[in-house]
Amino acid sequence: MNPLNFEHERDQMTGSWGRACSEPVLIERIAWDQWLVTFRDSEDTHRVRLHRDHGAYLGDCAVRPDGDDCPGFAYHDGPCAHLCAIRRADFGNQVDDKGQPVRIFDVEAVGQATADHFAEPEEQQPVADGGIRR
Repeated sequence: MNPLNFEHERDQMTGSWGRACSEPVLIERIAWDQWLVTFRDSEDTHRVRLHRDHGAYLGDCAVRPDGDDCPGFAYHDGPCAHLCAIRRADFGNQVDDKGQPVRIFDVEAVGQATADHFAEPEEQQPVADGGIRR
């Protein structure tokens, strides 16, 4: 994955950032760091991978179902419009197709959240009859 500078895109109001701001977009989360992104004016859906690692944004974009690199990402020094749309949705408090907030997670936080999710609380211990001991 490549390090991405969204601040530069925003400050320079690049074509990628401008499209992410002006075009209606459908965002569907498919994994903790992956989304399907479809702009209204496009026939293609793109698979975007984006997360933070020690504060840096890392990501890439591919056209589905081929898996080819997104032309806007492959031939551009910065992030494509699809990556910009996810970043903008994150800080703009936008929601995905299920009404859930779009959030870009940090890899360290995801590891801890996964561990927390599977850890049993101490006050609830299983007993032989399948119930909870109180």
